[in-house]
Formats: sequence, C-alpha cells, structure tokens
Amino acid sequence: MHMDFHTGNMLAPGGEITEVVDWDGAARGDRRFDLVTLRFGIHAEESDPGVTERLDAVLASLPEEILRLAWAHMSLRMVDWVIRHFTAIDVEHWLDLAEQRVS
Repeated sequence: MHMDFHTGNMLAPGGEITEVVDWDGAARGDRRFDLVTLRFGIHAEESDPGVTERLDAVLASLPEEILRLAWAHMSLRMVDWVIRHFTAIDVEHWLDLAEQRVS
C-alpha cells in the first residue's frame, strides 16, 4: 500500500491518472486503506462532489470491519495533525468528516 495516496501523488495529464508517485512510505498492508486515505485527501481539497460521491460509493462496498478500522485510523491521524498545526475551525472541518463513518 502507498500510505500517502492523495491527488498530489498522482500524475493525471488530461484528467486520466497515468502514474502514482512518492512511494517513500509504501508498506505491506491492505490496499483498501489507500482508498480511505484518498477520501480524506479529497476532503482537504474540497473536490468535485461527483468524485466524492463515486469514492464514497466504492468505500460503502468495502467490508464494514475493513472500512471502520481504516476510517478510524485516518480520523485519528488527520485530526491529530490538524490539532497540532492548524486552527480550531480546521479541527471542526476534519471532525465533521471523521464522524461520518465512526459512530
């Protein structure tokens, strides 16, 4: 798995993904975790709602035990980062996303 799978690490000339770069954090693990990482990444960018909806549909098809663990991991990782480096408003932004699937 990539471990840092977000749009900044994808080359997409003409809107078609041709390469994934920056494999510095790559490790063994469940590749589906990268889809959750990508979902958090597009939340940061305020992406096209259609893209978000399509990715959410893919995530909804994952086994609940996989999605729940991956979502909890990314929620803790991102909220912790934002608490240490950004404002209270930013923390709320990330908590809103985290609470969508961890309840």
